[in-house]
Amino acid sequence: MDRSRDLTSRRLCLLLGAVLAALAPVPALAHESQAVAPTDLWHAWQPDPSVLIGALLAGWLYARGTATIWRHAGGRRALPGWRVFCFWAGLAALVLALASPLDTLAGTLFSAHMGQHLLLVAVVPPLMLLGLPLLVVLDGLPRGWRRWLVDRWQAREWPGALWWWLTQPLLAWVLNAAGVWVWHEPTLYQAAVRHEAIHICEHLTFLITSFLFWWCIIQPVGRRRLDPGLAVLSLFIMGMQGAVLGALLTFWPQPWYPIYVGRTILWSMSAMSDQRLAGLMMWIPAGAVYMLAGLILIGQWLGDDEGGPVVAPAQPRTVATARGISGGSGDHP
Repeated sequence: MDRSRDLTSRRLCLLLGAVLAALAPVPALAHESQAVAPTDLWHAWQPDPSVLIGALLAGWLYARGTATIWRHAGGRRALPGWRVFCFWAGLAALVLALASPLDTLAGTLFSAHMGQHLLLVAVVPPLMLLGLPLLVVLDGLPRGWRRWLVDRWQAREWPGALWWWLTQPLLAWVLNAAGVWVWHEPTLYQAAVRHEAIHICEHLTFLITSFLFWWCIIQPVGRRRLDPGLAVLSLFIMGMQGAVLGALLTFWPQPWYPIYVGRTILWSMSAMSDQRLAGLMMWIPAGAVYMLAGLILIGQWLGDDEGGPVVAPAQPRTVATARGISGGSGDHP
């Protein structure tokens, strides 16, 4: 028995090591030396292999979990097709942001870099979370690995306590908003463009804090569920603070980021025109995402006599939930 558990532990460590190795460099390389003309954009497409490997691994585990749930744990009623579609759309948006010509163009145009950031902050996290990725991926793991992981999670209190603390709605909101403002400070932003390590930290900050914020809106059930009115307010204020940053960028009389001066000419744009376009993207499309999410919540709120679920009405009874794992949405004991 001990030998079997030791073998299972080693396999799980190898799997987790492969996932971390694949995802660690995900946020793409810095763009200091890149200035790409329209005619050269496609030829300059050099996606980071780690992004593709990480996406393929996540997709494979999610596909395995989907198949398991649909065959043995309630079928499509437990995991509706629209949730599966949302996850794959979010994964595709992640690849678009980090492994497409958009990533290359981000070194030449501030507006392209802003589009990349908006995907990481306002598109990828809500779409992937609507697909219930933790539960489904757990069901995609081999049975022995899943059992070992669930047992270890339940045997230790600090992971649950840390997750409970990080997913406090106010803290998650502050971390997400602060991450956006701090990384758009001119000195730090240009350092991220120049240096790969800082650029990785920037994108990881956007992804992690945004996943925490959207988790509070989409995932929790039971006592951790955010009141619908507070969820709508949280989305509204998040959209407003982004609109303020977008308005500042749009109407500021000089370039915030001199590093782009001289590069935008390749696209027949001035640095100021590029900055105004980036500001409008932060202001309008990003704001529309938060507004749409808020309207959906309002519709559900008004349509439920009991003040029902915000977005995820209940966790499906998958193999993972049958073992006592709720994907982190439950209350900390």
